[in-house]
Amino acid sequence: MQRGSRASKPDRGTGEAGLGVRARDKKVAVRLAVAGDPATPPEILEAMTADPSRTVRRALAARRDAPGGLLRALAGDPDLKTRQILVENPTCPPDVLVALAEDPHWSVRWSLPNHPAADVEVRRAICRSTDEDLRRLLAERRGLDQETNAALAGDRSPNVRAGLAAYTDDPDILAILITDADSKVRVGVTQNPLTTMDRHRLLANDKSAAVRAAAVQSGRLAHDELQRLAHDRSVHVRWWLATWPTTPEAVLRVLAEDPHPDVVTQARARLRKNA
Repeated sequence: MQRGSRASKPDRGTGEAGLGVRARDKKVAVRLAVAGDPATPPEILEAMTADPSRTVRRALAARRDAPGGLLRALAGDPDLKTRQILVENPTCPPDVLVALAEDPHWSVRWSLPNHPAADVEVRRAICRSTDEDLRRLLAERRGLDQETNAALAGDRSPNVRAGLAAYTDDPDILAILITDADSKVRVGVTQNPLTTMDRHRLLANDKSAAVRAAAVQSGRLAHDELQRLAHDRSVHVRWWLATWPTTPEAVLRVLAEDPHPDVVTQARARLRKNA
């Protein structure tokens, strides 16, 4: 009788049947061990996505060998930390990342542009997102494909286009953005290392004082442009010229006699420092 009663007890070993039993154990620590066990089969892992313990679900989200069905289920998990771990999992598939582009929390969404599995479909989802900051984070990545670049160059937000202007490595996109109607975008062009000297000269003559000041801050203007900007109609531009560390001494001497006292103060302080 004793032998028979022992034989009738559920298998709680490491075999598949035992793992299935332990996956439903009352103790969280037991279920957590199953969730992290490399031997646990996919069907048991997927069933555990409904586990009442967020600790168990977080362990599932971190598994790099997790089946796609499990990760898809966790994309809608109510626990924020579970979804954060999920989006940080480098093996998270693109279709799950697409779903996470609409996640209610910014920390999950903002992780998408840097994800190694963020393919063109993920980038399309980001471009469709209503989250302006998410779209800008994508725009500030180099090596984007032509379709994504085109979509971001036509983005409704000047902040997104400005981010693209500052970081794009596509000369054709840069040529489009330098003519953008919004001065924020043209300021972004001044920050891009691919912007040529000729384009910096063009930006130094921009109708917007903010763009001309940004051209000064690029440190890539020819001496004759700096001399001309010492007489710029905007005190904002002249102040930046007086402040910027690469401004030549000859230009600083002109600014030291500027009609605006703030410009004079900056220019004379720089001259004293250089003496």
